[in-house]
Amino acid sequence: MIVTDKKYYMDDMYKSKLDLMVKRLKGTDDAILVIDGGEGQGKTEMAFGTCYYMSYETGRDYGIDNIYFDLDKLIKDAVSTKGKIFHYDEAALGLQNTDWQNKIQKKFNTLVMIARKKKHFIVLCIPKFHRLTQYQIEERSIGLVHVYSKNNTQKGLFCYFTKKKKELLYTDWKRTRVKKYNEYLSFWGRFHIASKRIFTKEQIEEYERKKDEAILSLGDEDKTKISNQSKKWLTQRDQLIKYIKDKMNLKYTELFKELKEAGVKDFSMEGLRHAYRSHDYKIS
Repeated sequence: MIVTDKKYYMDDMYKSKLDLMVKRLKGTDDAILVIDGGEGQGKTEMAFGTCYYMSYETGRDYGIDNIYFDLDKLIKDAVSTKGKIFHYDEAALGLQNTDWQNKIQKKFNTLVMIARKKKHFIVLCIPKFHRLTQYQIEERSIGLVHVYSKNNTQKGLFCYFTKKKKELLYTDWKRTRVKKYNEYLSFWGRFHIASKRIFTKEQIEEYERKKDEAILSLGDEDKTKISNQSKKWLTQRDQLIKYIKDKMNLKYTELFKELKEAGVKDFSMEGLRHAYRSHDYKIS
């Protein structure tokens, strides 16, 4: 079926599910939809078409400014507004480590609780549905869309899971660690590229710029951790140098010689003096 003023294709059964979400939003409820799938399989395109349709039917705004790569910023904006459309794009979420994923799950918990209170419509694009907690995927999301391609060549395919079906899918995955999409899907269909009809060339370029910035900033938190750890190690090193010099009653030249003979490299006499004077030691 051709939908909205932008005239792009949408699967009839999928449209019927979105129409139910529209009714929820026009009442007193929120709606959270999860879209998962491998990298490059079309999660973002599915989200574009979905969000614009919801915008068209509810009268809520949807544009590039509604697309978020920073979960902290999304949460901040979700708290300060009401009745909005938020599209979270995972960028390179699948590349992050377990510790980082645990932090994201806690932030998702905050987001889904805010969504209920503020009556938001939120689309979460993530690599794998099981990266969400059981509460998030079973209790708070109203549906799950899995996008995929046939033989990794024929893109634009999806399967939809109702609230009950996605609960069965998630429970089965928890038990078997196997994603049995085909066994639990409610229906499957096709989706077309909607971005070229929804956005201008300049808007698409702006989206790509924001995504590039998000990917490049992914390591910033880890860099800060490494920097802080390095400072801690340097402090400990300097404290140890001060302790050794005082304990052994060595001159700088004698300490420098001892360190050199012990195989300590990249250390100058000036650096040794600086290390000694910079820190007090606390060694028990």
